This record gives sequence, structure tokens and C-alpha cells, in this order.
Amino acid sequence: MKILGCVQPTYLPWYWFFYRIKISDVFVLLDDVEYSKNNSFNRNKILNNNKEIMLTVPINYKNNSKTKLNDITINYDRDWRKKHLNTILQSYSKYSLFKNLETDIKNIYEKKFDKLIDLNFEMIKLFLNYFQISTKIYKSSDLNIKSNSNKKLIELCKHFNANYFIVKPNTENYHPEKIFNQNMIKFKYLDYSKINEESIRKKFNPRLSILDYATKFREFN
Repeated sequence: MKILGCVQPTYLPWYWFFYRIKISDVFVLLDDVEYSKNNSFNRNKILNNNKEIMLTVPINYKNNSKTKLNDITINYDRDWRKKHLNTILQSYSKYSLFKNLETDIKNIYEKKFDKLIDLNFEMIKLFLNYFQISTKIYKSSDLNIKSNSNKKLIELCKHFNANYFIVKPNTENYHPEKIFNQNMIKFKYLDYSKINEESIRKKFNPRLSILDYATKFREFN
């Protein structure tokens, strides 16, 4: 049994993003898919004084441009890095565990990344190291698989000899199970009920950036 997980890399990802990586044997960041507006590729929420606020990285993008995610560049016309960092410090510096993250987070915001994917990947690596999640991570753009949609996912499974692919419940319209089964690939469904029960018990919000969890817990489960 070998499990493959895939998802687009997002900015300051939420708990579910890392949970999907944790339960995968190998994980692919889908960075060569088309960018879509109003997604979490360049934004996410954190908790500030018990209020959810959105942090958004400004990008250079024209509607319906069909630009690939790994080609999206960051806009520095205004100093969003300082604003994001100060908001994060204001929100989480009161937690003792934040001290384990503070220097690395500051170092990231001191850099000037040209592309959004590079910023997102640095953030992702930071939290993978923090939680000691050892799943091997690849970028789809490095794998030279040109297919789209489900065919691309099936070819990724075959590339890594994975016979299980992680999907969300109730996504038959997006990922027809029959097509995967015909290629000897079974589905492993994310158990959101288990995650929600865990979040209630531990008093964290899995829909916020992973920062909300990381400043309260060092172990990831």
C-alpha cells in the first residue's frame, strides 16, 4: 500500500493541508496548474484578538490570463511583508511555542521572493520541519507530466507506484472513482469528522492558517 497526496501550494496553509501530507507516503505540490482567483493560493486567515482576519499577498495577475500557478509573481508596490509579519507577531507572540517559529518566520519575510510559489514553498517547508513531518515532497512542475485534470493525477500515481490516492469525501463529480479504479488506484478518503473532533477537543480552528495550531501544539496528529 502506497499513498499519494496532491494539492496546490497555498500561502500559510491550514491544518488540513499538512494533515494530508502527514498521511501520505509521497506528496506532490501541484504548482503547474492554472491559477484561479479568489482561492487560498495567495491568502489565508489567522486569529487576531479573537477575530479572523485575512492576510493576502498581492500578485501580478490579469483575470482569465490562464497563467500557471508557478508563474505568478508577487507585487511589491506596497510593503505587505511588514504588515503581515507585524500582524502575525501581534497575534501569536504571546504563545510560548511561537518562539520556536519566530526567527524562521522573520527570515522568510525579510526575503523578497519573485514568485508566489517560492514564498509558499518556504512557508510549507518551515512547518514541515517544525512538526518533523518527513513525507517526501515534490513539485509537479519538476516531474514533466503534461496531462491535465484526473489523467494527470493518475499519471502521478503511476509515476510513484502509488495504489492509493487521497481525496475529499463527496468529490465524485471531480474525481470519478471508476476512472481511478480502472488504473488500479483506490481512494483514501480524508476523515474530516476525526479532524473536527480533534479540533474541538484541542480548541483550535482547522480552517485557519497552521499558525493557529503551531503556536499551541508542537506535535502534529
